[in-house]
Amino acid sequence: MPRLLIVSRCSNPRGGADQIIADLCRELPDYGWNVKLALTQGLTFNRPELYSEIHPELPIIKIDGTSGIRQTRVDAIANTIDQESPDIVLVMRVFDALPAIVRSKTKPHLALGIRSFEPGYLSDARRYRNAIDCCITSGKLIARTCTDWAGFTPDSVRSIAGGVRAPIRRPIRSQRQEGPIRLLYAGRLENQQKRCGDFIPFIDSLVKREIDFQMEFVGTGPFEEDLRQAFQEQTAKGQIKFHGWVDRDQLYQEFYPNADLFVHFAAWEGVTIAPREAMAHGVVPIISRFDGLEIEQQFCHQTNALTFPIGDTESAANCVAELSADLVRRVRLSENAERSQQGEYSFRGAMKAWDQTLRQCLSRPKQTGHVEMIRDRLPGRLSRLGIPAHIESGLRKLFHKPIRHQSPGSEWPTNSGLVTEVETRELHQLASVLA
Repeated sequence: MPRLLIVSRCSNPRGGADQIIADLCRELPDYGWNVKLALTQGLTFNRPELYSEIHPELPIIKIDGTSGIRQTRVDAIANTIDQESPDIVLVMRVFDALPAIVRSKTKPHLALGIRSFEPGYLSDARRYRNAIDCCITSGKLIARTCTDWAGFTPDSVRSIAGGVRAPIRRPIRSQRQEGPIRLLYAGRLENQQKRCGDFIPFIDSLVKREIDFQMEFVGTGPFEEDLRQAFQEQTAKGQIKFHGWVDRDQLYQEFYPNADLFVHFAAWEGVTIAPREAMAHGVVPIISRFDGLEIEQQFCHQTNALTFPIGDTESAANCVAELSADLVRRVRLSENAERSQQGEYSFRGAMKAWDQTLRQCLSRPKQTGHVEMIRDRLPGRLSRLGIPAHIESGLRKLFHKPIRHQSPGSEWPTNSGLVTEVETRELHQLASVLA
């Protein structure tokens, strides 16, 4: 039985990638895998105990990074690897795992998960490709970038979208023209990637057009309070509702079956899962043309979705207005959306793909490249004085003076921080060509 160790951050346990990780822990044993999940632990943001509350009964190991020092984080991961002796380590958004695997005594295969098109992730993949045995991406755009730009061979890269489970109950489809059109957003309420601020002018446009609608927000995040403040009037009328975070069963029971349209403003994504879960219930996506949307062919304009340029809230409102007035068209898009989430995009199809890809990775000769130990982005005063990391760690433990980081990405970095402006420009140019 092959042994798999997944190394992951846990600062956002309700995220889509974290749900995929939990599914892998529960499902891959049925495919003959021995799976353990090593979660990053920090003082503030990475808290495995909270992850366990949301995803209970998983085989979790804590990786102690509470000192706040890179060297001790790397050592903690390397020690965990040597204790568990996995055949393969799947690294999900934890840069310090790369040097740890190279420095470990057991030298397992390294599978790198890249779940969104972000320059930091892709730059590291190219920089350390000679130490990485395979890349598992969320989307064909990221996969093509790994081969065309980062230099991986096609047989070492596989795109696996988050698998969509079949509906629990049949959707209540709108076969009527009267009544409000029912809009849904489910996901993290933040404004950098998800561009939730676009909902404010979007809703304003719907109101000015006198479109009869109801809007449901399912999720939490740093932009939630801004949205609540902006929509006080509509919330008081019951036209807009905030439900906080709910689990997948509740989404499948209460929200997806009762929605007509799923509105999504994201600036970038891999193969985003919540809109696709909605599609499995016949909900039509009104979705931004983020990089990778065209190449993936999951959200096809005028076939199973309506798309609009990123940030163009008037166009998004036009889409809602068109479908609100055209029931026949809406039903056609709904039926196509429901049929789209099958095969490799289904839950079982995705689990089978993970099993096959990890086994293929194990069958390849082990890469032996080097990953250098880089300096902390935010070193403490002792580090700046040149005191060795192991001594600094001991002193900080003795005097209870850990480095308290101010963000999840500082506490446990997702990438090396070495990406250049030139690389970032190249990646955006490539995305515009491939997407």
